[in-house]
Amino acid sequence: MMNINDKDYEEISSTAIVTSYPRIFTDIPYEKEIYECLEKNSHELVTLNKKLAPEIEARYKLANQILDKYNIKQVFELAAGYTSRGLIYSKKGYNYVEMDLDGVSQKKCDIIKSIVKEIPETLHIISGNALRINDYKQIDNYFNKEENVAVLNEGLLRYLTFAEKKKVSENIYSVLKQYGGIWITCDCTPKNFITVQDKVMPDINKNLNNITSRNDLNDRFKDINHVKDFFGEIGFNVVEVHKFSEVKNDLYSMNYHGITDEHIDQLLENGITIVLKIAEN
Repeated sequence: MMNINDKDYEEISSTAIVTSYPRIFTDIPYEKEIYECLEKNSHELVTLNKKLAPEIEARYKLANQILDKYNIKQVFELAAGYTSRGLIYSKKGYNYVEMDLDGVSQKKCDIIKSIVKEIPETLHIISGNALRINDYKQIDNYFNKEENVAVLNEGLLRYLTFAEKKKVSENIYSVLKQYGGIWITCDCTPKNFITVQDKVMPDINKNLNNITSRNDLNDRFKDINHVKDFFGEIGFNVVEVHKFSEVKNDLYSMNYHGITDEHIDQLLENGITIVLKIAEN
């Protein structure tokens, strides 16, 4: 049995600030207000880079596009960090549960209250660890068991070992076994994505290494076949593979801030988001 101690994963939380900053160069609602709150109240020293904006905006908007396509109104986002998605979708009538480590969840609640005064009744921000199966049981307090669930995550699996990835995947499998639905994850980009990322932002992964020890290239998937084999052994089928470049024309950071170059185009072509379902017997 895997020994799970939240302190071992707290250093990943600082990466949520790294990704919050580039979202201020997008047109995603509430992101500027969220980052302003983080900037005022955070004592964490992180290096920020606006060139991350197209990548972060693309994965955010692509996940939304997929979520809209499936029209599943119960959403469970793991390691939600400081993204505004839960706030936005709960206001659309979705029943939305965000789970992150306690420090992030508490700070997220304070930030939302400072922006919109009251947290929407359909937005539930809970504390938990994606590797701990018992923490997932909290969603039963909020979801209708007769309806499907869309599980969603950005920027979680890349910081986990393959043994940890497997544990999270098994936990999500148990959720979808109970509720039915899909898993949308932006965290399966292959190793060559990191190579291109280093060309766009030569210091980004070096800076991430200073923030967290959990940024090891050996913990990345080799290619899409590796992705399909890994999840297939757990009991999932990869039913869709989408490239970040699919939403390129919708990227405010590129089209209005001009944050682009040839390597960013290549980055968007290599970044992927996948949709998984439980394999049928």
